[in-house]
Amino acid sequence: MNILLLTSEYAPMRGGIGTYAREIAAAATQLGAKVTMVAPDYGEDTSVADQASPFPVHRFSGGLHSARDLPAKIMLARSRIGAAPFDVVHAADWPFFIPVALARGRTPARVLMTVHGTEINETQTALKRLAIRCSGVFGPRTEVAANSRFTRDLFREKFNIEERRIHAIRLGVSDFWSGRRKDQAAVRAHREIDADRIVMVTVARITRRKGHHLTLEALARLPDELRRRITWLVIGPEGEADYVNDVKRLIQTSDCDVRLLGALSNEDIRDLYGAADFFCLTGLPESSGRVEGFGLVYLEAGAAGLPSIASDIGGVPDAVVAGESGLLVQPRVDMIASVIQQIAEDGDLRARLAAGARAHARDLSWERCAAETYHLPRPQSPARIEAISA
Repeated sequence: MNILLLTSEYAPMRGGIGTYAREIAAAATQLGAKVTMVAPDYGEDTSVADQASPFPVHRFSGGLHSARDLPAKIMLARSRIGAAPFDVVHAADWPFFIPVALARGRTPARVLMTVHGTEINETQTALKRLAIRCSGVFGPRTEVAANSRFTRDLFREKFNIEERRIHAIRLGVSDFWSGRRKDQAAVRAHREIDADRIVMVTVARITRRKGHHLTLEALARLPDELRRRITWLVIGPEGEADYVNDVKRLIQTSDCDVRLLGALSNEDIRDLYGAADFFCLTGLPESSGRVEGFGLVYLEAGAAGLPSIASDIGGVPDAVVAGESGLLVQPRVDMIASVIQQIAEDGDLRARLAAGARAHARDLSWERCAAETYHLPRPQSPARIEAISA
């Protein structure tokens, strides 16, 4: 199978869509497909990383998408789609939907577009709806892959498309997150965290919709003895300056051990997962239309053996299985405080949820995601063959 994958976000830029494009392409390659990646260069020389890629990466001049980039992307899509006999043309995100739709007459290939959540609401303006309709983006040849059941249902609510042409295909998680990491005691010692501390970790940009303030207020409501035993590690870059300042003021006036560690490498994050007891990210809905389409970070933490506390919003229930890989909660301070206390005080519960988190992460591999997305056969492991035979 010959696949052309076009994305407006890719390494070295860090983000969920870039991770999706890279991982699904690598998994499809592992399953025997030939993948050609088309991605922006961000004005950087990416040749060393691209040469190490298991699939060819063709860079175009540009960075994060803006409306003025659309004409260039239309020309780019026409050029790339006509360059080879592709079996699948895959627009990995919204900025390539219109360009691919306008160029599909140049190929008999299966046309696939992936929706991630927020862009569904962002395309509801009159001008964007007109552009989508006039270009026939979701016409009869287009298939849509949604990253969760929530995203699928939101898409069907906003766009008229037959049920058979849209499928909820949950994202995957890289084997990296279950890989080797530094010794827990060594990591804790390096961070000056005592062995008897209960360590909670969050990985997310410090922005209002991620709900750091809810978690902090929930910690403040815990019984004094328990609260003073918890260390909260907050990993991620800073978002809105006013919100970050508010969070920092709350930390200074709280009786909580909160460490703002900033953006870290994936290797450092994996080590800290190994040093922690549970993951917590309590996002909240936004009136702006931004949504949590899936929640890949919960899977990454789960692969590393951490159960999650997560808000029951958007597509998060596909990433965190309630009562099996973590605890889902409404984004209310009192309810968040209750589940933090529950998981912090109950080691047996943490162990059971940790085992479930690892199992859920194993089930949601990128290989599975690529196979479902591109209709690729998956080789059966000896364990699977034995289970089927039994």
